[in-house]
Amino acid sequence: MTKLVYIGGYGHSGSTLLEYLLAASPEAVACGEVASVLRDRDRKGKCTCRRPIRECPVWGPLFASPDTLDGMSHESLSRALVAQDRDAHAILIDSTKTAWRSAAVPFCLASALGGDFALVHLVRDPRAVAWSGVKKAGRRGARPLLPLRSASAALGWWIANLACEAFGSKYPDRYVRLRYEDLARAPDDEMQGLFAKLVPQSTWPADGIGANDNRHQLYGNRMRAANLSLAEVREDTAWQRDMPRLYRSLVSLLTAPLRWRYGYA
Repeated sequence: MTKLVYIGGYGHSGSTLLEYLLAASPEAVACGEVASVLRDRDRKGKCTCRRPIRECPVWGPLFASPDTLDGMSHESLSRALVAQDRDAHAILIDSTKTAWRSAAVPFCLASALGGDFALVHLVRDPRAVAWSGVKKAGRRGARPLLPLRSASAALGWWIANLACEAFGSKYPDRYVRLRYEDLARAPDDEMQGLFAKLVPQSTWPADGIGANDNRHQLYGNRMRAANLSLAEVREDTAWQRDMPRLYRSLVSLLTAPLRWRYGYA
């Protein structure tokens, strides 16, 4: 059976990058933020595979009837995607993460799918996460209240990561933790190690990045539609330069000691 790989953690932590890199292998199929399909299904006309949604081999069957998705939960849609794949791929990726409404989803899916489920806990420095959220709000024309948004991001970061920690305690054999910073600094090494855990006895082909017709991410970071190479993977450190010291200190205070647990001084 196709294994469902769920990327957990908080938003703005590099999940789209990780999913993009996983899809370098033809053994993977990337489905993006599955929960967003239910919330915003009328907002997209094309899939990342560049086909109209109804012609996409992944989403087309589910969008064939306007009633198909009605009443589906996030868990049931993810399971429907796995069943529909029919062992065509070794892994199917859902990058919804575990913030707020999705914190309990990995537990439900692990209970339903057993050993055919794995959680990749993706962690990023909470100060970078908070600043990325502020920048996104600014691009959308909002005028973010920095103290409120910083505090909200810190709380969301706690919830998302503690949900993954709890999952790892309950299902240690189906849990892998990965830091965004390590992935961005040494993508080849980190992907080789991660893929070996997700798909034993398989190797991750770096030369396959962007070469396969297996990315069907309707929702996620804008990177999902880019043409990316391994040489272009760089750590985003803009927060270290641009984030005001006051708000950096606020997020630092609100996220200790979990921040220290992950190696962020």
